[in-house]
Amino acid sequence: MELDAPRIAGWIEPLAKRPGELAEVFVESRREAVLELEDGQVTGLRAARISGISARWAHAGAESLAFVSRADEAGARDCVRALQVSLGRAPLPSRAGSPPPPETPAESSDLERWSRRLTAVLARHAPRHRLRWTLVESARQVIPSKGAAASFSRRLLSLEGTFRAASRRGDETRAFAFHAPDSDATADELRNAFAHAVEPRDAPVPCGDGAMDILLAQGCAAVLFHEILAHPLEAGEASLLSTLEQARVAIPELDVRDDPTRLELFGGYERDDEGVKPRAVKLLDGGLLAGRLLGQGHAPPGGSTGHARRAAPSDSPLPRSSNVMVAAGHATADEMARRLGNGLWIGDLRGGSVELSSGRFRLRFPRARRIRRGRLADECGAGVLSGEILSTLKAIEPGLGREVRPYRALGWCSRAGQVVPVQGAAPDILIRGMSVRSSA
Repeated sequence: MELDAPRIAGWIEPLAKRPGELAEVFVESRREAVLELEDGQVTGLRAARISGISARWAHAGAESLAFVSRADEAGARDCVRALQVSLGRAPLPSRAGSPPPPETPAESSDLERWSRRLTAVLARHAPRHRLRWTLVESARQVIPSKGAAASFSRRLLSLEGTFRAASRRGDETRAFAFHAPDSDATADELRNAFAHAVEPRDAPVPCGDGAMDILLAQGCAAVLFHEILAHPLEAGEASLLSTLEQARVAIPELDVRDDPTRLELFGGYERDDEGVKPRAVKLLDGGLLAGRLLGQGHAPPGGSTGHARRAAPSDSPLPRSSNVMVAAGHATADEMARRLGNGLWIGDLRGGSVELSSGRFRLRFPRARRIRRGRLADECGAGVLSGEILSTLKAIEPGLGREVRPYRALGWCSRAGQVVPVQGAAPDILIRGMSVRSSA
């Protein structure tokens, strides 16, 4: 349901008279569908609609926000009145409004369609499993005090959990995660992801501890750059990269950008949560630190990069990463393995963290392959990569892989309690002397 934008803009326009003042109303209607799947059976089913609306004022670092859990004009009026009172302004006249309409359950068509698809895929590839499928469809509207209102929507699908897979020394439990926008191609892509995930493997051995050369493959280097570049370059975060603008921190071949306009990836969007049309931001340009991710509260007028994001209407927008994109090089996968010589091949990273003040980071991997003399060797168990941002950037070797792959296991990111969709794509990356600790 879209609200009467000109009418609501007129209510908040008096709140943004001074230069630099911002006033807006943000509306969201969210439809969520969840399937719980266990060994070929649907063991749980949940469908709901959730709506909310907030009115926000901001100026010179100060901010006030009012929220109600309904998304109609009466809710907008209540929000604006509450915001006016919090700012010491005369509120709109009170009106007796109708009660909020009851939230109706989501339609069952998506649940039925995906239930059939998933049971067929899982019966073939992973009959023993415990998985959760989620479809989130959100429709949002931003009404600013000045300028045009913006409306935008997204449908995002996730499948996460574990399954039992064959290995050459007995069955093993493996983790699985897949995140993608819901599209005509999603079902085929998910089927291919499962086919790859269930491939037989040897029983793993510990990966060992100490400094090792690492080849990040299958697009998972996007997780590394999300942690060590995108997070430190989100405006409002104090990090060791904040003071190094235009400094050379990596090889000239390395170009990394954050690109919300890539709608085929999980973190893409047409408008940010302040209604700004987003643009790609170069984080590294030829190895030089090049830009930061900005919202309207951290940029001069007109200077937002369209990276203001919020998890829900009750939250204030923060500058956040979207899709981290690493430009391709020219090396084949075989050439990368030969150059590595001896080390670890890692094609799956499942989460990480970074301490912005010190630049220390950690990345978890569920499995790896040892490379000896340029050839794949032992299967290795889980472990943790760790390091420091600047030294790791300098340890990236020239000669990146020539194929850029989306990394669908990366899907959600938390900051200040707000979880938003993210993703990325990257070629194979070779890093010398990373710290490895086995957790197998």
